[in-house]
Amino acid sequence: MSALEKQYALGRSPEEYGRLRRQAEILKPMTRRLFAEAGIEPGMRVLDLGSGAGDICMLLAEMVGSGGSVIGLDIDQGALLQAQERVADAGLLNVTFVHSDFAHYAPKAPVDAIVGRLVLMYQDDPARALTKLTEYLRPGGVVAFLEPWFQSPSGPDSTTKTAITCMVETLRRSGAHVDLGPRLHRVLLAAGLPLPNMRFEMVVDPREDSPLYDFIADTVAQLLPKAIEYGIPGADKLDVSSIAGRIRAEMSAAGYAMMGSPLVSAWCSKGGADN
Repeated sequence: MSALEKQYALGRSPEEYGRLRRQAEILKPMTRRLFAEAGIEPGMRVLDLGSGAGDICMLLAEMVGSGGSVIGLDIDQGALLQAQERVADAGLLNVTFVHSDFAHYAPKAPVDAIVGRLVLMYQDDPARALTKLTEYLRPGGVVAFLEPWFQSPSGPDSTTKTAITCMVETLRRSGAHVDLGPRLHRVLLAAGLPLPNMRFEMVVDPREDSPLYDFIADTVAQLLPKAIEYGIPGADKLDVSSIAGRIRAEMSAAGYAMMGSPLVSAWCSKGGADN
């Protein structure tokens, strides 16, 4: 287990697993689009890194069908137990989970694809972590990742600015690679893979009741103890219960639709990118 994995700033708790499920719903359309463009198709055997509460595995199970299989890899035993329960409740028979970090995992057979979302950002050395796993990727196999381009905002003080700064700087000070997205091509190249296709991604939701508002509040709530410990400016003044409403009011006053965090997707095939 890497040092970053050990100090996962968002914690490992039922509240965090719930936050991950809400995040998965928000990011599901772009995640499905990434996997489809990368070449995930029926019959494939896919490895999902950092499977968390199981949402990506469940999406992949649908995409690969009964003739394919999905392996979810995570170091959090609590998340794995919840993921197993959800998969069982959904009646999915083509998903299995493994409790392991990247460094010590070896699949029983080669895989057709290795994927992940917001997971390489928590590896001490993302390229090194990925290099070992790609040894088990068959020739022509698919690699697809979605990683962050988080930045602390500038401009006048506001709840929006304080909340986002709290999130970004807490993750940064915990050691997470908050700007890994635009550097994914270097990670994949260093892992011995070809130059990938890349795309900038962001969820933009104009609805007044957008789930993005509550999701930001949930994320701040999970990070707040660490933010205060790290001395992030303004963290000790944040009222989690009012964050969503205050950000909604500020975005409305500015005439803006609500925007999620900037992300970058990258995908390629072992032995050549699909350009």
